[in-house]
Amino acid sequence: LEQGRKKIVVSILKSTNQPTAALRFARYLGARDRGLMQWEKYHFQPAVGDAWAETPHVVLFSGGVNRLAVEDLIQRFQEREGVEIDTVYNGCGILVGQMKLGERPDAYFSCDVSFVNQVKDIFMDPLNVSETDMVIVVEKGNPLHIKSLQDLTRPNLRLGVANAEQSALGALTRRLLEQMKIYDSILENVKSQTPTADLLVNQIRTGSLDAVIVYEANTPYVRDKLEIIPIDHPAAKAIQPYAVGKESLYPNLMSRLMDAICSETSRSKFESMGFRWLAGKENP
Repeated sequence: LEQGRKKIVVSILKSTNQPTAALRFARYLGARDRGLMQWEKYHFQPAVGDAWAETPHVVLFSGGVNRLAVEDLIQRFQEREGVEIDTVYNGCGILVGQMKLGERPDAYFSCDVSFVNQVKDIFMDPLNVSETDMVIVVEKGNPLHIKSLQDLTRPNLRLGVANAEQSALGALTRRLLEQMKIYDSILENVKSQTPTADLLVNQIRTGSLDAVIVYEANTPYVRDKLEIIPIDHPAAKAIQPYAVGKESLYPNLMSRLMDAICSETSRSKFESMGFRWLAGKENP
């Protein structure tokens, strides 16, 4: 009778005027230590449920590159669901270091798959949400005529890159330059190494650097003020995966956040920020 098994679900009307109260009731029905106990009493097989809390408090670790695309969405999700999300934005090297020391976020939205892979034992299978290219950013008008990574080896250039130990961007930059066999030459020109790319963008805007290597997704608000130079290399990109923590008390809640991040509304925001959309496609 395996085909006779059916899932019992509760849905919230999109038109409801009380979404937070309705969602709170739905969470109560599906809580492992509340509603599901009653279902089991009457011989239903309980689903995997979240712990009950009237106002759940969860922690989301996110690479800094994702911030502009998801910050508003996370705020709206909190308000609708009636939950509190403590979002920690930082370089992924720093975030992974915190997790290796024992911190356990409820979910991790990484800058690149190479960093979620380093802590994959504490997360469920990740979903690739988006990808973005690495680019060179220079002063408007490109007065130094920089056209490629090889041009960054010229003597006396002031170059900024992300720190390879603290960020995914830094690690990917080093890997790319090593593949091109110009890492040592470019390193001689590096005057600034930061944990996140937004700091590099600020430094190039103030004129303290001649060029920086960042993600295209770091540039949406400076495209009219600076020059963006594409990097023509297959390794010059990063893929952003989202993964729910195995130890989270609220796996269903964090999965709903993932659904919100992967919605069509969210897709429009990501693409406007310089990301390409991967959610819904088969993970590479």
